[in-house]
Amino acid sequence: MVLFKLFDVIDVRMADILDVLLVSIILYYVFLLFRGTRAVQMIVGGLLLILAWLIAQWWELRSITWLLSNLTGIGIVALVILFQPEIRSALTRIGQSISRADLRQLFFHSSGLDEVTESITSAVQDLAKNRVGALIVLEKRVGLRNYEETGEILNAKISSRLLRALFFPNSALHDGAVLVNCQNIVAAGCILPMPTGNIEGDAGYGMRHRAAKALAAECDAMVIVVSEETGGISIAYRNSLRRKLSIKELEAEIKRHWAELFHDDTVVTREKLTSEE
Repeated sequence: MVLFKLFDVIDVRMADILDVLLVSIILYYVFLLFRGTRAVQMIVGGLLLILAWLIAQWWELRSITWLLSNLTGIGIVALVILFQPEIRSALTRIGQSISRADLRQLFFHSSGLDEVTESITSAVQDLAKNRVGALIVLEKRVGLRNYEETGEILNAKISSRLLRALFFPNSALHDGAVLVNCQNIVAAGCILPMPTGNIEGDAGYGMRHRAAKALAAECDAMVIVVSEETGGISIAYRNSLRRKLSIKELEAEIKRHWAELFHDDTVVTREKLTSEE
């Protein structure tokens, strides 16, 4: 057993340090599980009651001390009843993470790239299956404010359902492009530039593919195109256009495109993206 003196006063074992560390980690992730729920306000209320009990003890307020002490007996049962939805949700998340063998996601924060990529590829797959034409621009570091202003500003959370809805036939915004940065769906119904003149090799391309090529050639965005005629998936980046991509290939390209933004300590903010325009 390893012992040493802490501040030359307290005997501390290595097991004690490990014990405190594990308890700290557990409490930290318990707080993360309850963050953003009503449990946070209830926990604050509970802490206030504990503070009131300590003050009552200090000032020797016997009646208040007796009342608060007797609440402890029913306190645990009350907490379980009040926090039932949060506890059920937390246990479900833990069980799902373990069942998927995704222990890394349980103990470490995900960068968010996998979730965003899944939302986009799921929407593209559904649009391609139903042969719904689509034009999705994935911004990188060069801002596209001049094109955003040609459509409707949304600044909405990236969601597969919302992307599908935006391109739903006969909807008000389905004909234009959707601009997406690494955090939000920025705008929809946007008008992209069209190439001037007849460019060699563009004869067999439709309007969406030509617009995608024209935009990709002038910035660092990657443009995803879903053909209304064939349901084929294409991507335009820089001066190239790749056609007939599979969903796996599209997923890999999105992750490659946005990897450096998500793998920073924090996701690049909207302000940083536009400031480099």
